[in-house]
Amino acid sequence: MVKKGRRYDTRTILIILLVILVIAAAYIVISNLPPEEDFLSVEEVLRNKETYLNKTIAVKGFYDIDGDQNVVVSTLDTTTGRSQLRLDLTGFKNNETDVLKEGQKFTFTGIFKYEFENIPISDVILEVNKIDEI
Repeated sequence: MVKKGRRYDTRTILIILLVILVIAAAYIVISNLPPEEDFLSVEEVLRNKETYLNKTIAVKGFYDIDGDQNVVVSTLDTTTGRSQLRLDLTGFKNNETDVLKEGQKFTFTGIFKYEFENIPISDVILEVNKIDEI
């Protein structure tokens, strides 16, 4: 007489449990990822001015001073031409901008607009209303 085998042997059950464990671990890892943040680079903003005009945007870059103007740049390298976006910090009190140090990386959030409203040949600036140090 031939003995009847179990419907599922131990190895099959272990493989099924392993697959369930891998799927559960992948779900936990994916669901706990940090939220994706929308930051723009200086080059992207300047290349697509019309897209971001009169909208609130967040630009990530290095704070720098060019002459007497506050700017944000993507790189501190001055040997090649670098794109820079002027910052309007007039909405802050003096002690609120003390955190700004040249060469430090920040996220500047504000309204992107023409320096002189309704004059498209004027420079564009970022009227900053929030500064976050990275």
